[in-house]
Amino acid sequence: MKAVGIGTFIAHETTLYCPQHPDNGSWKSTELAMIVPPGSNFAYSVIVEVGRLRFRENRQVAEIQWILLERHGIEISISQIEAHINNFIFYLSAVHQDSNELIRQHIERQGGYILHLDATCEGDSPKLVSSIDPISGFVLYSAKLKSENKDDLIAFLGEIKKRLGVPLAVVSDMGKGIESAAKNVFPDTAHYICHFHFLKAIGIALFDNERKALQNALSKAGILGKLKTFRRKMGDRFGDIPISKIESFLDNAEEYGKTLVASELSVYYLVLWILDHCSVGDGYGFPFDHSHLSFHNRLKTAYSMLKQVSSFYSTTNRNRKTIWKLYHLIKEIVENSTLEKKVQQYEVKLTVFSDLREALGTAPENVNNGLSLMKESGGHKELAMMKKAIAQFETDLKEKIESTDDKPLCNSFNRIIDKLRESRAGLLADPLVVEVNGSKRVIFISRTNNILEHHFRRFNYWCRRIHGNHSVRRNLEHIPEQFPIVENLNNPSYLRLVFGGENNIAEKFATISVTRIREMSNGLRRKKQIHSSIKIKKAIRKPTFEESLTSSFASAAS
Repeated sequence: MKAVGIGTFIAHETTLYCPQHPDNGSWKSTELAMIVPPGSNFAYSVIVEVGRLRFRENRQVAEIQWILLERHGIEISISQIEAHINNFIFYLSAVHQDSNELIRQHIERQGGYILHLDATCEGDSPKLVSSIDPISGFVLYSAKLKSENKDDLIAFLGEIKKRLGVPLAVVSDMGKGIESAAKNVFPDTAHYICHFHFLKAIGIALFDNERKALQNALSKAGILGKLKTFRRKMGDRFGDIPISKIESFLDNAEEYGKTLVASELSVYYLVLWILDHCSVGDGYGFPFDHSHLSFHNRLKTAYSMLKQVSSFYSTTNRNRKTIWKLYHLIKEIVENSTLEKKVQQYEVKLTVFSDLREALGTAPENVNNGLSLMKESGGHKELAMMKKAIAQFETDLKEKIESTDDKPLCNSFNRIIDKLRESRAGLLADPLVVEVNGSKRVIFISRTNNILEHHFRRFNYWCRRIHGNHSVRRNLEHIPEQFPIVENLNNPSYLRLVFGGENNIAEKFATISVTRIREMSNGLRRKKQIHSSIKIKKAIRKPTFEESLTSSFASAAS
């Protein structure tokens, strides 16, 4: 047998029984059962260590294997580690379920709980629905559902109600299934709208036509694939140049003189910049980030630059050949007048959407990793400011509608106003006042499901580390539905309440019947490329990139 702190050991267990009273059964060691699960050669401490390395330190399976051998002298196979990762989740879930009364009492002491709901899925994958209470920060319950229809969600919410009672409020996206199910299970509970999901729904409806037109045009032209092929072929030409020289090209372009390679490197950098269009997003995803629009705008900028720098070269200079190749590669898409009208309308709508984002103040613009910066709640002053900003937004939008002759555009803007009026009560909720031990406590409704957004981002990150793929669908098929409960390990209050401290996890696991764990388990059944250089990515993302690149073209021209 193998245990953390002991290593490999041999356990001799004596089973006692009375031959005169066989009906009384047998007696086994209670101490061994607290160390190692029945039928296993790995102690609870190993399961906990595997879970800690995986979910607290984000270690890959091969790393866990090496650490167990190096630190604890425990040999273990990759498949056994993967099994223990799932078993850790199962044990954690079982302890969580057995601690319902403790959690319920904790929630009562804080004045109640607010039920935040969200789901993640991809294609025909199962829907992993999760619930969090933002007051305590506890993940309450999770399950895989076939769909987000009313009936499936009623069963999900019914389980939460059975465990924890009626919440103070429900916060979710604008899905009709969740809304109907919540009204069915919690008929007297206020249901509020997550600001992030509200903006997302508005944006998807607002930009849907223009985004599809742009996406289809780019796809039909095959411009992305052509540019990647262009990048690869050009990169192959620089095989004899040290990558350090290529990385520092923009700072030392004059050293190359008026040579063909200088022109080619300049074009190469321009292609890398175009293909890096996704870096300008804020990290929220569509419709907050607009990768297709960013791609198109970079193509337009590159097209203008190529026309400008081509004038640096004489008509007989062969060094301009690569410039014209790229020019003609992107010319068709940039000079598409019909598409340009769609893009202009896209950008007009984007201005209005940005104004709405600013009014709600939930998803700030021009940031990195925006989800980590979303505002979740605020005080009376902030709520008053938000109400005033929304009123001003509606006034400004009405004026824009009156001065706009484009009827479809006006219809889109009117739908935004209608949606704001329809959702006002769910968006701009006054704080709740509850009584706790004879005193009043004010609880502000979190404006976003930000905790859950982070939670699902980490889910995808963990799964990529485990399985080595980016497919959300495949990850959802393989991961236990109890997985979101792992998030509670990052909550010190939860660890104290449920386990009595982090050091007691293995001891708590030992109280769980191995039969329950088995039932849960049975229910789950080239070399470095130049364009991947971190230094080059930093160079093409500098604010002075376009100026530096123009200078490099001028330096290479005669």
